[in-house]
Amino acid sequence: MKKIVVSLFALIVLTAVVFSAPLGVGVKLGEPTGLYIRSYTSSTSFAGITAAWSFTHNSFTIQADFNGVSPNLFGDIDFSYGAGIHLGVQDNLNLGVRFPLGLNFAIPETPLITFLEIAPGFKVIPDTSFDLSGGLGLVYSF
Repeated sequence: MKKIVVSLFALIVLTAVVFSAPLGVGVKLGEPTGLYIRSYTSSTSFAGITAAWSFTHNSFTIQADFNGVSPNLFGDIDFSYGAGIHLGVQDNLNLGVRFPLGLNFAIPETPLITFLEIAPGFKVIPDTSFDLSGGLGLVYSF
């Protein structure tokens, strides 16, 4: 199962590169903590993928979201909002939906973006329950 998840993640990353979408790679610290990839679909939207370890659930986690952006909502800080899925691999498979809300700041004269995200959501498999994730991140944009 882990090989399938890692292969799927690699396929998504390669697809973004092949279609020449501007790409950002970085880290997200929080719940979960791990590698974060952002593919810009336009100046007002991006797809975000996190491959990480959940310390709360003691599991490998993949999150995939599509986000809209309200540029310069708070001065130089952009507001992002979106929807996505959560996949957790533990003893069993966990699947859920999430609704990320974020603040993004492009550090002037650098290719770096910092972000703060909170994402309420719901697990739907194996049972239904409320879920909350989020974190602080840093992305290097190509």
